Amino acid sequence: MKSKLKHKISYNLRWHRRVGLSVMVVLIFLSITGILLNHSPAAGLSKRILNSEWLLSWYGFETVALSGFKVGKQWINHPGDREIYMDGQPVATCAPPLLNAARTDSFLIALCKDELVILSFNGELVEKINTLSGLPEHTTNVKYLNNTLFIQSHNKILSLDPDTLKIKPSQITIESWPLPSSLPSTILEELKQSSQIPGISLETVILDLHSGRFFGDAGVLFVDFMGLLTVFLAMTGTYVWFLKRRKKHMKRQKKLAKHLKKEAKASQ
Repeated sequence: MKSKLKHKISYNLRWHRRVGLSVMVVLIFLSITGILLNHSPAAGLSKRILNSEWLLSWYGFETVALSGFKVGKQWINHPGDREIYMDGQPVATCAPPLLNAARTDSFLIALCKDELVILSFNGELVEKINTLSGLPEHTTNVKYLNNTLFIQSHNKILSLDPDTLKIKPSQITIESWPLPSSLPSTILEELKQSSQIPGISLETVILDLHSGRFFGDAGVLFVDFMGLLTVFLAMTGTYVWFLKRRKKHMKRQKKLAKHLKKEAKASQ
């Protein structure tokens, strides 16, 4: 009986330790995230917005263009909806994407998909040219060079007069066109404030990590499985405690019986 009880205790303790070690890291992580969520209002986690591209992509948000074209001292960008932004402020509408931008002596030029937008230096709309009003189809680039505005369509270079909107073939060779650059932090902050750049609160991310939803259905099932293992730990721990208590009780009973037997012999 004693050997059988000892085997039960040893067997249960072995599995208790194995399961405990396997869930230890997860339980520590869940404890930390739980504490953070419990103090979320005080820490302001719901107000801390994350805009990381990989995080937005993980949550299924459409990628927002965080780059633009520097035209003189100003920046032109298109977040991806309908509006063009100049220095973080909406100035006109055109279909995305923003392909290129340029600055002439009198205007700012923004080239979108099959549409060219002419703006004043203050961001006021001056004119729009699309394929119906004379802009060549598949116009992909624009550049101001030698006091002339050039556009590229089907690998052909054309000159465009912003005042008369006349377009003529050109024999010039342009080896490089303006390239987009990362937007300054000040403009990015303005876009965030105007909700043009989607974001996810830190509280939401921690909550999804805590529940496993961050990793989809598999993550939820994993956390559920960890919960079941925790229940198993509680049950095996209680069972081992019960067996050890039973073993101690049997030991005391045996010791008491031995003591009584010894006293009985002494009284004879």
